[in-house]
Amino acid sequence: MQAMTQLAHDFLKPILHSQAICVDGTLGRGRDTLFFIEQNVGRVFYYEIQSDLFEQFQNKLNQQIALKSQKVPHVIGYCHSHDRIEHDLSAYQGQIDAMIFNYGFDPKTLSGIATQANSSLRALEQSVRLLRKKGRIALVFYPHPEGQQEKEVLMDWLQEQTNLHVLEMRHPFKSNSPSLVCLEKISNE
Repeated sequence: MQAMTQLAHDFLKPILHSQAICVDGTLGRGRDTLFFIEQNVGRVFYYEIQSDLFEQFQNKLNQQIALKSQKVPHVIGYCHSHDRIEHDLSAYQGQIDAMIFNYGFDPKTLSGIATQANSSLRALEQSVRLLRKKGRIALVFYPHPEGQQEKEVLMDWLQEQTNLHVLEMRHPFKSNSPSLVCLEKISNE
């Protein structure tokens, strides 16, 4: 079975095209941003609050761009919280095609720096407003206490939204496995 991140990519892939505008709301090691770039989309924006991870990825990206002979999409990174997304991307209101967020912290990094429920909720609220009709957002939740608390807050908010289709994928018999929540915007309410 595929990892949740791969399932998230599979969910987003059908709506990606050469003019697509995509956002990685939680850069980490950059797998999701690189996925968008590999799909030859039009623009990619990414967010990372940790300056060391941000700089490492910037260097990696610059190296990869130098090696490629093909066209690379317009890529812009923000080294601050994703809860400023609507301010940063106000010119793209109702135009974003695809977004992805990985909540909590990546257990492989063990840095202890995790996304926070309040800022993640603000980012998700803003992201839904930025999303175009039929646009999609993939939310991956890691199974540790901070990630579970964050998931509860976001799921409570999502339950009240009438302009989104919501689907959750998780392993039914493993409480300590990641879960994926897939969102598709059905109206611009």
